[in-house]
Amino acid sequence: MAVFSYPPENMTGIIDFLNYTNYLTDGFLGAGFLIIIFMVSFLSTKTFTYERAFAFSSFLTMISAILLRFMSLINDWILSLTVILLVFSVILLMRERSVERV
Repeated sequence: MAVFSYPPENMTGIIDFLNYTNYLTDGFLGAGFLIIIFMVSFLSTKTFTYERAFAFSSFLTMISAILLRFMSLINDWILSLTVILLVFSVILLMRERSVERV
């Protein structure tokens, strides 16, 4: 069992608290946030088509990933993965739009 150090006594901000929690979870806090944001946004927009719901949820996840990267809760690899996911969803959305026109 790993022994963790106590948080600093003057931790007054939410960013310090999130960084400490990310340290306790070995860096998986930001990735967990992104998974939750993606799943909730995808399932809440499931009344639309699959491509539209996927594009919206990947866009919202990418915006959240940029904010989490500025707070140093995720690394560059996870940010690039969300950008690739957004590009893939835009390609799916464009393909769906081209099928609708024909």
